[in-house]
Amino acid sequence: MRTILFPTDFSNAATRAFIYALRLANKLEARIVTLHVFEKPDMSGFTHIPKTLEEFYNTIDLYEFENYRDAIPALDAIQEEQNLNNLEVVHTLYEGETVETILERAKEEEAALIVMGTTGARGLKEIILGSVAGEVLENAACPVLAIPEQAIFDGLINNIAFTTNYQTEEVKGFAKVREVFENFNPSIHCINVDLAHTEEYHGRMDTFSAEVGDASNASFHVLDGTDFQTVLTNFLDQMEIDILAMVTHQRTFLEELFHYSKTKSLSYHSRTPILSLPEGIL
Repeated sequence: MRTILFPTDFSNAATRAFIYALRLANKLEARIVTLHVFEKPDMSGFTHIPKTLEEFYNTIDLYEFENYRDAIPALDAIQEEQNLNNLEVVHTLYEGETVETILERAKEEEAALIVMGTTGARGLKEIILGSVAGEVLENAACPVLAIPEQAIFDGLINNIAFTTNYQTEEVKGFAKVREVFENFNPSIHCINVDLAHTEEYHGRMDTFSAEVGDASNASFHVLDGTDFQTVLTNFLDQMEIDILAMVTHQRTFLEELFHYSKTKSLSYHSRTPILSLPEGIL
């Protein structure tokens, strides 16, 4: 049985993301392992720890456990509200550095997918470059689905946008997207943004579509415009995109995918979940 790892800090963003995890687990016939990670404060710099401070340090484990214990019934209630009590959900608590522990547990559990919420993210750049979710997206050994706090899941995934810069691993990435979401039967829209208005991009997209092969649920788009943000946002709106998927190329993948400068502001509707496909798994 497949495993979905669901890291949670019990925030509103995580609560919304849990619904995605449940619905996906149901479609994928997977179990869910929830993961709450806590870190103790670093006391290594202290040569002498006052007794009261030492007592506080030693009670952190109990405090975290009590918070964890109190939060689990809320997750159980969500599972019941979604009528998905048939799913196997295992709740776990670990001490350690947050990102490192998430990545370690994903490997130990042989997770097929990580689903996690993103708190306060204002757009793609903030999700990828400025959060715990961003670190996990970059370094996980399996696909990661980052769910913005504003996302609301209706149980359907009808349209997925898959970004491409026509690289070989992106053909494999497209196949992985189809595999993960095949039970939802979505339309997959392969897109590249052409700010230079050259025929070369259209030709490269034709070549890419040929490499992808027979895919009745796929369409291929070169998006022309003068402003990346506007072009992408309009496409997400017009096509009612449910998930924006991409093969990640570490910190530089934004520029590689769209020849896009880091110095410009990149934002889009923060309600759109992002699926990261690490190139190392393809």
